[in-house]
Amino acid sequence: MMDVFTRRIRSFFKKSFVFYINRINRIKIKLLEENISLGKNIKIAKNVNIKTTDGGKIIIKNNVSIEENCCIYAQYGTIIIDCNSFIGFGSQIVAKKSIKIGKNALISAYSIIRDANHGIKKSVCINSQSHTIKEITIKDDVWIGAHTVVTAGSEIDQGVVVGANAVVTKYIEPYTVVGGIPAKFIKKRV
Repeated sequence: MMDVFTRRIRSFFKKSFVFYINRINRIKIKLLEENISLGKNIKIAKNVNIKTTDGGKIIIKNNVSIEENCCIYAQYGTIIIDCNSFIGFGSQIVAKKSIKIGKNALISAYSIIRDANHGIKKSVCINSQSHTIKEITIKDDVWIGAHTVVTAGSEIDQGVVVGANAVVTKYIEPYTVVGGIPAKFIKKRV
């Protein structure tokens, strides 16, 4: 009888962790140890939802900051957030295949990064259609402005600045400034 009780307690602590910051903020992250990897010196604000399902995997490396009300969700896919990156208030990162965010990246508030899109065939209801899934890569030293959407198959090369409210749908060349819907070249960074 004691053995069953001990296994249940161990199972609970393996799946659910509660972090206390400054004795006021309380953060709860539900995770399975093998599916979510957290580096050192990570700052996670309150109401952050980090979860995996269906074999998804999340790797958050050292010195990453995640502000309040963010959602980081890996369903099947893998999310990697590299060192010294910042995820702004209310942002969503959702992967069915792969989303990689490089070092020193700044993702501003309310940005949405998703590697899947719904199909849009006329002959089938939208909610019944399968997704188009393509990986997203955001390289080092990138700044993504507030309310930006990054869609499936996008690649944002090193040193890019994406203006607020832009929609990124394709490859963006290194050290450029882009903006608009869809995001277009504005100028080179000097």
